[in-house]
Amino acid sequence: MKRIFKQESLILDSRFLGASIFILFVCCVLLFRLWYVQIYKGDYYQSVAERNRIRKVEIAAPRGMIFDRYGKVILGNRMFYDLVYIPQYVQNKETTFEILSRLLHVPVSVFEHRLRVGAATPKYMPITLKRNLSLHEVSTIESNRIFLPGIEIRTAPRRDYKSDIPAHVVGYLGEIDPKTLDILAKKDPDQSYLPGDLIGKQGLEARWEKYLRGKNGHKLIQVDAFGRIATPATADEDWDLPAVQARKGADLELTIDFELQKAVREAFKGKYGAAIVMNPNNGEILAMVSEPGYDPTIYQRSLSREEWDSLVNNPFKPLFDKTTGGEYIPGSIYKAVVAIAALEEGVVNLNTSYDCPGHFTLGDQTFQCWESKGHGHVNLKRALLRSCDVFFYHVGVELGVDKIANYAKKLGLGKELGVNLNLERPGLVPTSAWKKLTHRIAWQPGDTPNIAIGQGYNLLTPMQMVNLYATIANGGKVWRPYLVKRITNHIGETIFFQEPQMLFQTEGINPATYSLMGSLLKNVVMDPEGTGKNAAVGDITIAGKTGSAQVVSLKKNKDNKQDDVSVKWKEHAIFAAFAPVEKPEIALVIVSENDAFGGGGAQAAPIAGKIIKSYLDLKQQRSTGDLTLGSTEKKESSDERKN
Repeated sequence: MKRIFKQESLILDSRFLGASIFILFVCCVLLFRLWYVQIYKGDYYQSVAERNRIRKVEIAAPRGMIFDRYGKVILGNRMFYDLVYIPQYVQNKETTFEILSRLLHVPVSVFEHRLRVGAATPKYMPITLKRNLSLHEVSTIESNRIFLPGIEIRTAPRRDYKSDIPAHVVGYLGEIDPKTLDILAKKDPDQSYLPGDLIGKQGLEARWEKYLRGKNGHKLIQVDAFGRIATPATADEDWDLPAVQARKGADLELTIDFELQKAVREAFKGKYGAAIVMNPNNGEILAMVSEPGYDPTIYQRSLSREEWDSLVNNPFKPLFDKTTGGEYIPGSIYKAVVAIAALEEGVVNLNTSYDCPGHFTLGDQTFQCWESKGHGHVNLKRALLRSCDVFFYHVGVELGVDKIANYAKKLGLGKELGVNLNLERPGLVPTSAWKKLTHRIAWQPGDTPNIAIGQGYNLLTPMQMVNLYATIANGGKVWRPYLVKRITNHIGETIFFQEPQMLFQTEGINPATYSLMGSLLKNVVMDPEGTGKNAAVGDITIAGKTGSAQVVSLKKNKDNKQDDVSVKWKEHAIFAAFAPVEKPEIALVIVSENDAFGGGGAQAAPIAGKIIKSYLDLKQQRSTGDLTLGSTEKKESSDERKN
């Protein structure tokens, strides 16, 4: 009996010892864990706790403003009203949506969709149900706020698009797509773009995005364990959480004269194509219009699928910038290039003349002059004055296509000018080698006459056309066209200034030839017989050249009309000019697509005349102090930056 008791006692003692060791081990593990968490990793877990308690809320930065050369606001910002939903404070989602639907006449499904999109958003963060509310909608919501807990009206700075801004120049903003977001993240891991952010999609908004985009600020808020905004327990308690103010984007100062821009658009009203006005002495673009355009205010609201399809499928391409991307057969304005080549090569002089019977025969081919009854004997002066095709057929054949191309390239044609705005195309200056390489056919003698009058394979953009006549005006300097003169940051400091950039001085062309061409082209406008006489404005001397570019080969009817021809087959009317001839201040080009019969003289030259008159009127008004709005606006904007 005693032995059994002793054995049981030993068993109990061993179990107690084992349990004690186990408990001691567990206590040691817990103590070690407490030391590890609270001491060794204490700082880390404290920062994690702070991040769980403190949340950062972004504050949107206004984009930089865009001014014209005189300080007038072309594109600014204004505050827009948004309807937001804060899940933390909404008591009954279904009831709230029903009330909103009745007040705003918006289906409940629209609100539910927006809520699903923002499903991952923390409860304290607002979800935008409707952007850009009207003042009537704002007042309606505010009048019923008592029935809408969790619904707020918030303001956000956005672009103040207006119908008179040059849409293709300034461009527009759109939500950043995942592909672009990935590209930007690879280029700069610290970039601040997030899904849903706006980014420049065209024009200046895209080209100068990194300057125009400001830097978002943020504020800190304290939340509870459920992610809801926490409030101090007492009125005396002040958490005083820090905040970083948003930094406005940099402002652009353009070379554009906004008043002239509006005058150009008004003069070009009802036409499709492009119009550009440039300073021939430095490459500054004073105005540029591409039509048809689009109303930029569409980006202040949600664009329906039908509206988007109507823009994309429009055969006249309203979203496409034709000033730099449109390639056109230049027509007779190209005769200036051929004339320069002929004078430099000694093929013609002022006394050289050819007989124009209304047609030109080369081998078994006959080429018609636009004047079917012919011009009789014409020299270079009269050939340009009356735009005689037969004269230039003769000259072109004597020169050959490669010599013509050589001078065209010397004048800056056939390559991009580096405008850096929207899509820019190089145009085409055909050569015999080009045709062999492209079409695998040798250049034929019959190809040259059409090249000599600006038809055939020739292609120029409106920007190249105006730059060509600017080069003739300034005596052979090829300038890079540009739009942005200066960029200033949020405190008014200049962080970028664009000096005029001369691409090159033409070589192998006598300065006297440019002077002679100015005189010859002046006759085209100033002489009562000139084809460009409709561009004449008072006593100012204007040099120019009219042109018509056939879209397809058409035989003009006896009444000199094309009313029975489809619009898309009608000729393009073109006119290029510079003024004053003695000391040029502006160069311009008008390209009117598929216009009524009559060519550049009847359709494009009158538009140029209106633009030149507007330029002179604005110059006069500014010299007398009658046009000072721009400088006032710029001063006010500068004061805002400083404050």
